[in-house]
Amino acid sequence: MTVCLITEKNAKCYYAKLQWKDKSGKWHTKSVSTGVQIKGDNKRKAMKKAEEIKAEFEEQQKKKEVLAEQDILFVEYFERWLTQQERFLKQSTYYGYQCIFEKHIKPYFKKSKIKLCDLTAQDIQGYYNHLMDIGLSAATVKRQHSNIRKSLQDALINDLVLCNMADRVKLPTIRKYQATIYDDAELKKLIEAAKGTPIECVIVLTVYYGLRRGEVCGLKWTDIDLGRRIIHIRNTRTTAGKEIYQTTTKNESSTRDLPIDDFVYDYLTKLRDKQEADKKFFGKGYADCEFLCRWDDGTAIKLSYVSKAFQTLLEKAGMPKIRFHDIRHSTATNLLAKGVDLKIIQELLGHSSINTTANFYLHPDLAKKKEAVSVMSKILGGNS
Repeated sequence: MTVCLITEKNAKCYYAKLQWKDKSGKWHTKSVSTGVQIKGDNKRKAMKKAEEIKAEFEEQQKKKEVLAEQDILFVEYFERWLTQQERFLKQSTYYGYQCIFEKHIKPYFKKSKIKLCDLTAQDIQGYYNHLMDIGLSAATVKRQHSNIRKSLQDALINDLVLCNMADRVKLPTIRKYQATIYDDAELKKLIEAAKGTPIECVIVLTVYYGLRRGEVCGLKWTDIDLGRRIIHIRNTRTTAGKEIYQTTTKNESSTRDLPIDDFVYDYLTKLRDKQEADKKFFGKGYADCEFLCRWDDGTAIKLSYVSKAFQTLLEKAGMPKIRFHDIRHSTATNLLAKGVDLKIIQELLGHSSINTTANFYLHPDLAKKKEAVSVMSKILGGNS
């Protein structure tokens, strides 16, 4: 909003001319008398009064907007809030939030027609109970709660609600995921079973380095320094619906350099030679993508294919069913069992906190637990 002084025909006082643009982009003009006479040296006094009129008018406009906003349905407010978050989020993250909104939040709250100003903790609690009733996990409910709370916090800051009702609900208890861990023999068997399959490269590098699915699929040949024997983890591939995106790693700690030992060096050298041979064989039909993990025709392997092909691989090999991400858990656990320092494992996996490595990715086997009990038995026996 802008303000300037004007003098109207036959007027004895200065007028404050206000100009502003509404949400639709339409300009509005309004003139208000300052009450300060034109006669005499009063222009500075009139301008001060004009600024006061402008501030008062802006406050009135804000109150009108607040009243209008308070009449909005919660589902409409949340949809608008979510749209505003797009510029702050990664494409895949925003896509995921949109899917959750369309599938769960929108149908539930649209049916109830609850206004933002009338939303209670009981309303939100009822929604969370509904999510649990239809079989969603406590972790999923907590992720949805995070966004609902953030949206209401913004509403509180903008005086649209008196308090954040999401702070008054009780969240379900999240049970720690128990990963299925492969021992060293099973990891060797997994690599052997993957030989000759489209996901062989994916399996080998994931087993050796405990990479995330997006990290291994996002590796480019420009990230591989065979001369210095270093793999640079700089990017990750992710999906948003049918779209595939190349983006930065999960966090600052995920950007890391990994050493190449003799086995991996030989493997990558042979892989490079094979892909060069494929390129000559396919000729103009070769896609020649940037990524290591690719089909014979040079097309990049999709993340969704990796997950499906991995389960098929396990079934054919007669191996215990695990998630692809459990390979990462297995790598960490096997390294710990062989005496590798916890800090080194943290840096290898690219965790920002050593607590994440210790609490979620290390799973001591029964033999190690028996060993610990045996040690305690000796201690107690020595004191008896």
